[in-house]
Amino acid sequence: MSINQLCFAKSENKTAAETDPEKLFVCANTLNRAAALVTLAMSIVFLFSGMGKLLSVPFFHAPFSVMNLPTGFGYFIGVIEVLGAIGIGWRESRVLSATALLSVMMGAIYYHFNFEAPLNALPALLLSALLFLIIKLDETVDRLVRFQRQLVDIKAVF
Repeated sequence: MSINQLCFAKSENKTAAETDPEKLFVCANTLNRAAALVTLAMSIVFLFSGMGKLLSVPFFHAPFSVMNLPTGFGYFIGVIEVLGAIGIGWRESRVLSATALLSVMMGAIYYHFNFEAPLNALPALLLSALLFLIIKLDETVDRLVRFQRQLVDIKAVF
């Protein structure tokens, strides 16, 4: 059974998840696992990139010299990437960390469009899209969990 059939199949103008708390729980778990998988992949990418900048790997510092930015700026971005990679692993700071990483990715997209071939911006665009997905999945799972708690509370009353 697909996630669409499980969570979004309509009957009587309500989704399956809205009528059955157990299905809602499965939906929330499935979306939570998807968010965890995307988050783990993003953490690895940003941790690798941030550590490259912090360890002064020339490949990671070349864009900053091309844009005539000070060397310290590369280290600053490296710190943001490492802290963001760690932060998106914690639910409490996931949205804030993803937003900070999105700002870094906007700088990367700017660099690729203005100093390289625009096609080189595709990885940065993909990472930005995945960061948006992390933010959206976090919101959705949070709403599903709150809704599930309301249904359980209503069932407990009856």
